[in-house]
Amino acid sequence: MTVNSANRIPDPAAADLPLNPPLHRLFARLLAEQGAPEGADWDPREGSVDASVYRDPAFHQRELDAIFRRMPLCLGHADQLREPGSLIARELFGLPLLIVRDRQGEIHVLLNVCRHRGARLVAEQESVCRKASLSCPYHAWNYDLDGRLRGVPGAEGFPTLDKDGHGLRRLPAQVRHGLIWAIMDPQGSDIDVAGFLGGIDDDLAVLGLGSHRFFSQHSRRGAANWKLMMDAFQEVYHIRRLHSSTISPFFPDPRATGEGEGLHTRILVARDRLPEAAALSPAQWDVRQHATLTHAIFPNSLLIYHPDATSHMAMFPIGPDQMQFVHTLFTPHEPRNDKERAHWARTFKLIDEGVFGSEDLFISEQIQLGLASGANARFTLGRFEQHLRRFHENVRTVIDRAEGAAA
Repeated sequence: MTVNSANRIPDPAAADLPLNPPLHRLFARLLAEQGAPEGADWDPREGSVDASVYRDPAFHQRELDAIFRRMPLCLGHADQLREPGSLIARELFGLPLLIVRDRQGEIHVLLNVCRHRGARLVAEQESVCRKASLSCPYHAWNYDLDGRLRGVPGAEGFPTLDKDGHGLRRLPAQVRHGLIWAIMDPQGSDIDVAGFLGGIDDDLAVLGLGSHRFFSQHSRRGAANWKLMMDAFQEVYHIRRLHSSTISPFFPDPRATGEGEGLHTRILVARDRLPEAAALSPAQWDVRQHATLTHAIFPNSLLIYHPDATSHMAMFPIGPDQMQFVHTLFTPHEPRNDKERAHWARTFKLIDEGVFGSEDLFISEQIQLGLASGANARFTLGRFEQHLRRFHENVRTVIDRAEGAAA
């Protein structure tokens, strides 16, 4: 969820955004539900989730093969690599990656593996650095930032080497709405982010993330299955208890409405300022001030729109009970003074450490610890947890479809 602070710095560019039809529809539905005993989009059914999907090694491997190596994944905001020559090394489920902005300003996602003897070109992880080229520490094979092989020491020893065929392996990648997307398959050639997002693509255009600036990022390992964190942000049932000391005051009557968009989900949660919107024209409805919008982008991304900043959370599986959790904060513009910088630094610290880390990740790790006990063969889902049921159905459907196509 999101936070707010008493000294929030409003920004005209981040307010009064025109709502496209899906967001307008959700906002109208949320207003109509004020005071209603049940949400209009509650699921008439109760449901359950097989608890084994959070700990079964075989199911984990099926997820990697059918989902994480086949679908576009969001790797963060391109503004993190603002300058030509900027790069970051990151390992995701066994794939060592280099995310690079070349000297012409293009973003590439490369495998961090030399094409000679397979050494890593960049050893340090998760820190942005600047390089003029990429050189292997073993035999000094040298590559351009776009992955092309530039030079081979002792080239006379490789008289038949095809330099064009020995560039770094490049993953299908695209920057859209300021976000870096890639498919984790070096054999792939095409990526269609707009087609993958469907109607969410228009949402992101309306919300203007492409003009936002990178502010801060925290990457850490969590001792929990990746789906537990995705679960936590697709229901509001837990806000009053789990977040009682942090964000609960901004959501005094947690009420949400949402809808599926292909494999993805839009969720709009009522904030304390929602009643103000009832007296405003639809053109003045604000999904940041009066409510909190979350985009759950399948399989593992969450975009959460705070009043004056945006969080991207990505959960990358390491094992059935381990994940890499990367949280990035974007702001509508570069801090214009020390006050703004300090404000967003406090916002990031409170969200990242106080809410996401100490509460959401903490409870996910606690659930993971309890799975081995066998206390729950299935987890019960209430009528207001319908997005969780749909998310888990989508995971199963995508796996079954991929395995059926491969059979």
